[in-house]
Amino acid sequence: MQTDRSTTAFQALIGDMRNYWAKELYPAFAAHAQRKLGGAPDSAEQAEAALQDDPLYGYYAWLERHIQRMKYSHPDYGLKASFARNRAEVEARLSGRDGGTVPLQLDPAMEIPQYYRDVDIHQHPGNLAGDDIDGFVYQASALSIHPNTKRFEVHDRFADLVRSYGDFRRILDMGCGFGKSTTPLARTFPEAEVLGIELSAPCLKLAAVEGAELQLRNLAYRQADCLRSGLADESFDLVTSTQLLHELPLPEIDTVLAESFRLLQPGGWAMHLDFRSRHTFEAFLMRGHAQRNNEAFMADFDRMDAAAAFARAGFVDVEVTPFAEREGATDPDYPYWRFPWALFAGRKP
Repeated sequence: MQTDRSTTAFQALIGDMRNYWAKELYPAFAAHAQRKLGGAPDSAEQAEAALQDDPLYGYYAWLERHIQRMKYSHPDYGLKASFARNRAEVEARLSGRDGGTVPLQLDPAMEIPQYYRDVDIHQHPGNLAGDDIDGFVYQASALSIHPNTKRFEVHDRFADLVRSYGDFRRILDMGCGFGKSTTPLARTFPEAEVLGIELSAPCLKLAAVEGAELQLRNLAYRQADCLRSGLADESFDLVTSTQLLHELPLPEIDTVLAESFRLLQPGGWAMHLDFRSRHTFEAFLMRGHAQRNNEAFMADFDRMDAAAAFARAGFVDVEVTPFAEREGATDPDYPYWRFPWALFAGRKP
């Protein structure tokens, strides 16, 4: 969907600012911090104590916060304002599914959890629960968060990794959003039945439209809470999610893992793609990012023993391994800012 020229120019400026932040400012700050700290900090807390009043860190943090704010919330050229002006076009796109149909089951009585309503996650105004434009706003934002990475490359690479574990035939994608994680799974496993579930009706409506436009015949969507999906026991051989776990309070993570276990057939896999700091300086950066990006539960998730949580849920062959969202991204000398992607996986015996 096209935006007006002024908005397009403003968002391009925001993209350039983010690339500067990730590819120039971050390496300069990381080198500066290493000199100031005298090497790797003993803990994220030590790094924070040493750097919290540092001018370069203040600039780095301020720019991260306000690039995101301007992208979403500029009163004239932010994504929310732009799609609000083009509401008729949004409604027209959602009204048709050219080229085919993708089943979509919405639940008008769905109760949105309080933790989801309390915070504008990602600084998305009003979050994703109500307005039909919000799926489009979220999609437009997601295209600009990973410098040096092709459009949704992380999800294509994840689908390829999943394929190395087996030829799955019944796949559930939890917290599927507007389908950016579900579509690659449907393409990678054309013989499988792939179901995406999500709280946000606006995101699901967009996901179904785009799936129909792509003529994906093995794909369906349903509005459901991943904590208590209402789906049948042992009805899938693969349960996935992408960037879901870190957006949940810790008790709910245990619940999601238990639900994943319940839904899997014996021998099935749960594969949740998320973030995990690999060292103390990265943990410091991610905890600061959590505050600046309104990620209320990210720091707690980064601290938790995820492997133990999988084991508590009953999984075996548990692994927590770094994941490269692009070629070379996990190399120790990778110079640019990136999310520390990781695969959290376990098998149901």
